[in-house]
Amino acid sequence: METLHGHTGELPQDPLSDFSIWGRLIEYRKKVQWDNILEQVKELESKFDRSKTWEKFVNKPVIDQYGQVWMIWKNPDTSSPNPKDRYQIYKMPYDKDEFDYVFIDDLSIVDFVPTSISILRGSIYKFSVGFDNFGDVEILHILTSDKTDINKTSEYCHLYSYEREKWESHRRWMKYDDGFYNSMEELREIYERYGKWQKKQGNNSFNAKKIFGEIYDNYGRIQQKLAEASIINSLTTVA
Repeated sequence: METLHGHTGELPQDPLSDFSIWGRLIEYRKKVQWDNILEQVKELESKFDRSKTWEKFVNKPVIDQYGQVWMIWKNPDTSSPNPKDRYQIYKMPYDKDEFDYVFIDDLSIVDFVPTSISILRGSIYKFSVGFDNFGDVEILHILTSDKTDINKTSEYCHLYSYEREKWESHRRWMKYDDGFYNSMEELREIYERYGKWQKKQGNNSFNAKKIFGEIYDNYGRIQQKLAEASIINSLTTVA
């Protein structure tokens, strides 16, 4: 099977052992899906409230380390301190190919000057963009650098998510699995313990088995999507 990197390979049996999955998803977004992403951005803009002035906060959609695509607009005319009035954020989740509206819970801004390259100046925007299944805040970091020239603005995107980092850590630990240790079983137990704690708090809606299974299945669906895109690309190339 020809991959997005242009070489032949077989899909790992366990999608969790596919350690290139996020890099290939990012590549898929950029090389296969990018035109569609830009079309979706235009469609979103066409539906904005024309009584407000919305302009792009990022020059183009940005992609985080999990292959999620983010697009952000700002309203330069508002004096409201509420980030929901000042910014609009849409996200294409790692397991979807369409944008969803994101509620902004909070925003903090840190200005910086890199010590190694003092001519670069910019800011880190920390958007609180919801909560993971453990109730921890997910924070979208947008690092902007104007390079002293507004026409050369660049953006860097990174998502902090406690739950995502747990999955990635346990995936890395899979190489140490043996008869006495299983990293995925340990991760599953974290969900089960949290579910029991939730029940003690009177919350019976947290279904540890279901949530764990859905996330596991998402890895498989993403892997399959990338494989199908690779097959299509190879057939197109041959034709």
